[in-house]
Amino acid sequence: MTSVEIPLTGGRITEGVVRVGDTVRRPLGPHSPFVHRLLRHLDDVDAAPKLLGIDDRGREILSFQPGETRSDFRPRDWSRDQIAAAARLVRRLHDATAGTPLAQGEETVCHNDFSPLNVTFVDGLPSAAFDFDQAAPGPRARDLAYAAWLWLLGAEIVHDLDHQLGLVRVLLDEYGLEDRRDFGQRVVARVEAERDFHARAGRVLGPGSWLAREIVWLRERAHTLDRAG
Repeated sequence: MTSVEIPLTGGRITEGVVRVGDTVRRPLGPHSPFVHRLLRHLDDVDAAPKLLGIDDRGREILSFQPGETRSDFRPRDWSRDQIAAAARLVRRLHDATAGTPLAQGEETVCHNDFSPLNVTFVDGLPSAAFDFDQAAPGPRARDLAYAAWLWLLGAEIVHDLDHQLGLVRVLLDEYGLEDRRDFGQRVVARVEAERDFHARAGRVLGPGSWLAREIVWLRERAHTLDRAG
């Protein structure tokens, strides 16, 4: 009997992700060999899915992570406890790969899309990450700058900026980031890099796109965002 395949939402780029029983099946891509080495390395960290093999349709088989997933990151309405848990989660991932061959001489391996869409929540708190398709060696601050935007900053924040900056400080404090110089500019640069990534992939993002508007918002507040440090 063929197992039922349930399409999974969450994530924003990879299509064709389904749940089959207690597993997740995902299409392979050019980056899969690195991701598979990374997941095997993270096997004992309890912060990422486990790689279980390849199925007869050429898809990777991953363990299903229990918990809830979110479908939208733009409200950016999170509690202090949720942001602290997110910081601890990304710190666990970074610490697990820092100084290993996977980091290739960089500080760590960055998730590079540490979004609320790519995290499972248990009892309302971030518990584990998934969708490592963009993972690559890089500096810790790169992931934190992107996470600050995805979780807390942008034109559609539902709280005032001072409130959100307080939560950015929680993110950085709980993570333990020491060098916070020009953090606002780091956020801008990382989101600009994301825009360029999508443009190279053929996803047209012109001056009037939501991402372009986000970049304008961040640029105008870059110096204010430095106060988060």
